[in-house]
Amino acid sequence: MLKDYQPGQTLTEFLAVRKASIAEAKNGKKYLSCTLSDGETELNGKQWDFSGDPPKENTVIKVQADVEQYNGANQLVIQKWRNAEPGESDPSKFIGKCQVPLTEMESQLDHFINSISHIELGDFVHKVIEGSYKEFIACPGAMRHHHNYIGGLLEHTLSVTAMALTVALPGSSNDLIIAGGLLHDIGKIYEYDWSGCSIQMTTEGRLCGHIAIGIRYLEAYNQGINLDKNTYLALSHMIVSHHGKLEWGSPVEPAMKEADALHQADVMDAHSWKIQKAEAEAGDKEWTDRIYGIGREFYVYRPRCEDE
Repeated sequence: MLKDYQPGQTLTEFLAVRKASIAEAKNGKKYLSCTLSDGETELNGKQWDFSGDPPKENTVIKVQADVEQYNGANQLVIQKWRNAEPGESDPSKFIGKCQVPLTEMESQLDHFINSISHIELGDFVHKVIEGSYKEFIACPGAMRHHHNYIGGLLEHTLSVTAMALTVALPGSSNDLIIAGGLLHDIGKIYEYDWSGCSIQMTTEGRLCGHIAIGIRYLEAYNQGINLDKNTYLALSHMIVSHHGKLEWGSPVEPAMKEADALHQADVMDAHSWKIQKAEAEAGDKEWTDRIYGIGREFYVYRPRCEDE
């Protein structure tokens, strides 16, 4: 893994190309500037006195490079590279994979669906998920913010649904919370493309975003099931309001107690994932790095035993 290499060492590895471009040094000579990843760690790379075309982004290359330190961080000084041949390296390994067993998540998903007492709503949720099941269980939860790996969407979806049920106000409809929790990010299966070695936005995702895509997706299924108007409107509101605030990309703000619970759970799960990841990466340090999307560092509390 890239994190295991120290300055002064030389590596030969298959790495994913996140970014690549040709730049010009102060002496007027061209060089290759790129960002390379092993699926967990990203490092900047340079190949001096470079001529030719840069590697294509979202592809895998075999790299021989020296590890050096620049401005307190490791970087790669590339000696040579070539495109990976078909079958040499699985592109999906550079995205990463959910660590929770799929069978465990599928069991929890079935439990939630079967817990919906509103027969038509339960049937609707089942048919929507079944219609793109392969994509639903494989889709990442995001490009980089949280759960950005294969299976991340399902992991996030289940966690949000469970949290929303926990934080919901008395008198809330558990059926609506479960349905909204399971379907709130369904549009992401068309927003993202994870077929290569990195998570990319599809053209549809860039133009419409997963909220609009999700509503269009639900409407197509509702043509065949025809939920009662109030239930379908309530479920639609759960989807369109789950980002919570207009400035966070939400078309409307939550206007139902169930929708507010879903929004709070969505934020809690994303923040929880980011904080836990930052603490793991902090190692023995007292403070995490500044967490993207939260905007501050976190103190890592480690209680001391009385005899220490």
